[in-house]
Amino acid sequence: MAQIADKNSAPPPPVSGRRPAQKRGQARVAALLDAADALLQERDINDISLYDVAHAADVPPTSAYHFFPTKESIFLGLAERYLQTMHTALDAPIDHDALEHWHDLVALRYHRVVDYFNGSQNALKLFLGLALQSDVRRLDFQDIDTLAAGTHKSMDQFFEMPYVRDPAFKFSVAFSIYDGIWAASYARHGYITPKYAKEGLRAALAYMSTFLPNTIALRAPESKAQHATIGSELAAAAQPSAKRPAARSRRAMR
Repeated sequence: MAQIADKNSAPPPPVSGRRPAQKRGQARVAALLDAADALLQERDINDISLYDVAHAADVPPTSAYHFFPTKESIFLGLAERYLQTMHTALDAPIDHDALEHWHDLVALRYHRVVDYFNGSQNALKLFLGLALQSDVRRLDFQDIDTLAAGTHKSMDQFFEMPYVRDPAFKFSVAFSIYDGIWAASYARHGYITPKYAKEGLRAALAYMSTFLPNTIALRAPESKAQHATIGSELAAAAQPSAKRPAARSRRAMR
């Protein structure tokens, strides 16, 4: 079966905390993120301080403040880590033979993200939680914009996509539609339920149908490798530069 990895959904470059060059510093940053991850499994994000994270990581508080000057910055760093692993799951090869309609491709990628979030309570807390920080929310929107910018090119690997005016904006609206539905599901049930997941996909497909025709020709499998290479190069060229958000706190991703 012909398969291809989607290279157009690369996550944005990291924007939080210091990035130490020395191995000792890298080990401390990893330990702090691991500790924050473990504490978040047991507590609400509002009940965790930077001192708690430093203590759990067995890292001196002064060193912790050096790498992450605020509690918000360390959870922003943890959110970046989760986005990296989410993109790895999202970019797994896609079986060309399983696709007949563009809805199939959208649904396949959609359910990969739903399954990823439902498999990680901490990811749900960080991106859909009611106590979400403004910096994490901005990172989430930045990631949505990055995904949206490459979605038309990604779909063009499999289908002969028509011209769409301002596709990045339109796909970002589609992603924001189901993002909001997921947040409602998490607030009520603590995860993305099958019923909410179904409605989120229906809503997004209905909106996409306002700018995409019902039928789009499927590309022949033998031509997909070439289109994957071209699509990757175009996506890389269009990759937005990351902006470092100010570290503040706030509330409720994708």
